[in-house]
Amino acid sequence: MDCILKKMRKKRIFILFILTLLAFIPDNNIQENEFPLYRVVIDPGHGGVFLNDRKKHGDRFDMITAEYLDDFAEGANYKGIYENKIVYNIALKTINLLSYCSKNGDFEQFKKILKKYTDSNIKKIYIETLISRGESLTEDKIKNSDDPNADYRLYDFPGPDGDMIKGRISKINEYKPHLVVSLHLAKSAPSDYKGMNGIIVPPYNVLKKGLLRLQSEDTKRNLNDNDILRSWFKESNKVSYRYAFYKDSAQYFTSYGLTKNFKTDIDDYTGYKYNMVTWKYSDKPFWDIEAEKHPSNTRYSSDYNSFREEGSFWEREKSVYEEYRRGTGFKDFGGDNYHATYEIIKYVLFSLNEAGAGKKDKVPGKPYVSTWSIPMLINAISAYIELGYLDRKWDREVLLYRQDEIAEGVAVGIYSLLSGLDNIKGNFRHKPSGKLIDLNKYNITKDETYFDIVTD
Repeated sequence: MDCILKKMRKKRIFILFILTLLAFIPDNNIQENEFPLYRVVIDPGHGGVFLNDRKKHGDRFDMITAEYLDDFAEGANYKGIYENKIVYNIALKTINLLSYCSKNGDFEQFKKILKKYTDSNIKKIYIETLISRGESLTEDKIKNSDDPNADYRLYDFPGPDGDMIKGRISKINEYKPHLVVSLHLAKSAPSDYKGMNGIIVPPYNVLKKGLLRLQSEDTKRNLNDNDILRSWFKESNKVSYRYAFYKDSAQYFTSYGLTKNFKTDIDDYTGYKYNMVTWKYSDKPFWDIEAEKHPSNTRYSSDYNSFREEGSFWEREKSVYEEYRRGTGFKDFGGDNYHATYEIIKYVLFSLNEAGAGKKDKVPGKPYVSTWSIPMLINAISAYIELGYLDRKWDREVLLYRQDEIAEGVAVGIYSLLSGLDNIKGNFRHKPSGKLIDLNKYNITKDETYFDIVTD
């Protein structure tokens, strides 16, 4: 018995010794979770190639017609300068800078960059990054691939065996990011679009107002829109901003456009975009069998007079979280998406200005407003930016030769949105505010956020 008791005591002493040792060993899990962690996607536009056979090489695949509804948008080009290559280079440079904020990164190096912008205390945060696509296509890859746009499509599409393959939007949502920064540029723009411009998705209530006016045949009365219609995107100078707004409203709800006399245009079918991606808000399998008939008084009605808001997507659109992202109406427009977009633009302009590459008329320009795909079909905060226009000399020079400065502005802007920066230096006219986004309001429960549930 005594022998057994001695062995038990020795065992207890040994266990106590081990526990004492463990008490002095740092807990890596605690260290790893000591600072907030944010997921960010850098989304350089395009990357694929336009090919004449839309049936094989297009984008926006529609289950009802079993066809691509769009040609693939390869992006702008001008005198041998290509949008998809420029924005990809800037995206890589941005990610390289943000790698200093990763768990294994050298945050002290990033602090040195931030010190160019502020003398205030700098908080440490972790930022994980993902790029939404690979390098742009080469001519050899185009020639040797049966489907050269497979890695670049925004929407889901059928593979060789008929199974659906996730497009870029679905892959972005799979990452469950807090912030998505989309980088674009264009060949040209109207003269009133100066500097760098944001691309903004309107709030649900703005588009709902358009639907109600269409239903009441009251499209001529003033909308009291706080000048937002002057920023509405229209594809042709032959149409008015007002018509572009009502057309977007009709397409947003019914997936059909409008004739010039504001009636449903049966020939202008754009598809049910929320069912073209893999996420929480898609309709149930075989939804297309019902939708093909476009029955009245359902979500699939082609006539805006008999359209009914049903299903999880429309519940999502009316949620408070989408109000946080996009605003609530004409008077409270843009939400966190607008703030994120224009803060990053201001940091980019600040970075260029400090490098001696600024110009007076390069300002945070007015936004393009429409029902754009990525800002609409993600739960993350969306900063969607037109960095410039290739037919303008200053823009070309900056986009070609100042990519490091642009990337630094984007990276610092991302950090600032997630952590905040106080007392921004200098007397730059369009200084960023340094105001962080309050992500806590997107918390659904203690352990779940609006960003997390996007693919549940």
